[in-house]
Amino acid sequence: MKIRIIVAGMVLLWAFQLSAQDWSSWSSAKNRDFEYRWLGSASSDGGECSLQLRDLKAKPNETTFVTVLIDYHSAQAESIRDVITITGSKDENQGPSILRPCVSIGGVQVKDIVRCEPSACNGNNWPWL
Repeated sequence: MKIRIIVAGMVLLWAFQLSAQDWSSWSSAKNRDFEYRWLGSASSDGGECSLQLRDLKAKPNETTFVTVLIDYHSAQAESIRDVITITGSKDENQGPSILRPCVSIGGVQVKDIVRCEPSACNGNNWPWL
């Protein structure tokens, strides 16, 4: 009986470790002012990847808007363009961008950057508007 409980506990622990994944380490984007990390998760519909971006040059109380080209892999290599807003004291975007279906993220290229004080973020002359 004790052996069955131990074996069952080991199986549960092994299954938990397989399902628990960690964020990748921070990697430099093509623009050295930014770093990104990602987290992949498997699912029945092809998986998903969460992407988080941080601005290494942001000043306190500054908001950063950045357009990025994200290279990722699902059934084949793909790319998507996205606009990410970075605010807060950690200089990271607050909610990660989620890509579906996705197995891994190969790279992030920063295309356009706008940094502004909250009162000056009016959208005039932004490259993507």
